Amino acid sequence: MESSKVYTVFEVLASAARAATDNGSAARLPQVPRGIVFTLDVTAAGTLVGDTLDVKIQTKLDGTNWEDVCHFTQVAGNGGAKRFYFNIYGGVSYILGGAAEFAGGEALGAGNFRSIFGDEWRAVWTVVNGGGTHSFTFAVKALAY
Repeated sequence: MESSKVYTVFEVLASAARAATDNGSAARLPQVPRGIVFTLDVTAAGTLVGDTLDVKIQTKLDGTNWEDVCHFTQVAGNGGAKRFYFNIYGGVSYILGGAAEFAGGEALGAGNFRSIFGDEWRAVWTVVNGGGTHSFTFAVKALAY
């Protein structure tokens, strides 16, 4: 029996070494999803505990302003390779662990999410140099289902 693919994987941010705070380009979904699983794949970290990486996923709700959707757990420089997942659901009338109401432009704390869907997505990240080799190699992918 042949299985049919019911999901699409798309690249939000290609794998690369990054040593500075920045944001990625906007990525459009190939379809309107029921949900999305975002993956932060850190394949190399800085060298000291003071080196840190914070990665957020943002979307546009109004076509202009970027809003935080999820904020991955902070990665420490001495933590080595890590992989984190966030699963957000669309089309549900309840929120699991997120706020149903929030002010536009309001920051989202690590480990939190909002079940909101826009038509564009991007990754934003902050790298802090704790005195070591503060480069982090990471990628962000999304599985829309």
